[in-house]
Amino acid sequence: MTGVSGSDDPSPELLQQAAASFGLLASTMRLHIVWVLSQGEADVGTLADRVGGTLQAVSQHLAKLKLAGMVSNRREGRRQVYEVDDPQVATLVRLMVANLDADRASAAQTRTVGGELFRFRVSGA
Repeated sequence: MTGVSGSDDPSPELLQQAAASFGLLASTMRLHIVWVLSQGEADVGTLADRVGGTLQAVSQHLAKLKLAGMVSNRREGRRQVYEVDDPQVATLVRLMVANLDADRASAAQTRTVGGELFRFRVSGA
């Protein structure tokens, strides 16, 4: 099989690659890094500030993402600037986060009014 169409099952090797990619993005910090980089390139210091991590932790996560081919970097003077290497990965991450955010906005919410707990649904616009 050379590709995956609507009726073909992907090969076990392709499924294994997909699982490894999703596994790599299963880290909250790595997912956040890809989210930030999906909005544009950034250096390690900027990423650390945005994701709330140390320079060392962000650097280690970037190394894993780079090894997997999800991000690339280039030197700009004394700093390394990173970007998402595959625009489809950036799109996937943005779509997943947007979808979950929309689900969260319409999910059951709880409120306390006068000591009583109420559940209600917020309908989406």
